[in-house]
Amino acid sequence: MYLVMNIGCMECEVSSNVVGIFTDKETAVSVANKCQEKYNWRESGDNDFVVFDMPSNLNVINEEYDIGKD
Repeated sequence: MYLVMNIGCMECEVSSNVVGIFTDKETAVSVANKCQEKYNWRESGDNDFVVFDMPSNLNVINEEYDIGKD
């Protein structure tokens, strides 16, 4: 699965948000590209639309962000 995410601008205080989750990468990339064309400037700031591969296991933290065990 693939997550399309709108990454807003921290300096401009533009919000970030999930655009959608898709089962195939081609659709996700197409949606991200269309959003980039239409919404690249939103809330008076820059927006980037990025496709991320979703992890196959839920409730698992990416190793890059190890926060230890509670």
